[in-house]
Amino acid sequence: MQNGDPRRNMQRRAAATLVSIALAAAGPTACSGPDNSPGAAAESSGAGAGSGGATSASSSAGGNTGTGGGATETGSGTGGDGTGGAGTGGDGTGGAGGDGGATNGCVGEGGITYTLARAPAPTAEQQAAYDRITSAMDEALSHYNCYTTIEKRLSVSYEPSVQTADGNVNGSVRFGSRDSMNYITAMHEISHTLGVGSNEFGALVREGVFTGATATSQLRAITGNEGDVVHADRQHFWPYGLNYTSEFMTTADLVNHCKMVVAIREDLEHRSR
Repeated sequence: MQNGDPRRNMQRRAAATLVSIALAAAGPTACSGPDNSPGAAAESSGAGAGSGGATSASSSAGGNTGTGGGATETGSGTGGDGTGGAGTGGDGTGGAGGDGGATNGCVGEGGITYTLARAPAPTAEQQAAYDRITSAMDEALSHYNCYTTIEKRLSVSYEPSVQTADGNVNGSVRFGSRDSMNYITAMHEISHTLGVGSNEFGALVREGVFTGATATSQLRAITGNEGDVVHADRQHFWPYGLNYTSEFMTTADLVNHCKMVVAIREDLEHRSR
């Protein structure tokens, strides 16, 4: 949608440039297809989507990987991240996610937490990946748990064989490339764990449009255009699907992503009744 204010356009372009530099991510985010099978990356600019680079051909069954690796678990509460006491998580002993302090603007009290699988004696390369993934997931969940009330436990792992990153409805999120280890991609992959790209999601896609009434209504409330529809293939939706890191310009884009995921989940739940 074009904005007639030149100053606002300049601000948005500048913001996009800064984000691109900060994330150092060139190319689309990756994701999983229906039935827990990794799919191709979305390549949408708001008008259409196609197949991008393929992810690994195999997917973990929702659990953590690694041999006897330790795990850490981080949770985000209302408005921030919190770390609780020790608990059992995945392949090792990790921390149980706790509630963070309240932050102005948060409207939800989400309870999405994750466990990150770790090698028992990580190499420098593995530790660097763990650090990047932790930062990406913590930031991603700070938004999801601020703007939704969704509760889910995720199993996160570093898998060098994965070309970029993928997420599954079984709760598994895998990161492969360093460029994918940013919070925009993490939010996109988390949306797959919450139902985007599932069989139920695909069943509501007709001729490139996601037909769920709740999601359609939510998009129109965001844009103010009663003629807008939620574009989709069987794995992705747009706008606000964060299929590209470049889709993020302001925090409003992240908030609207969360709103759309919540609406899509309501449509999926309604269909399953």
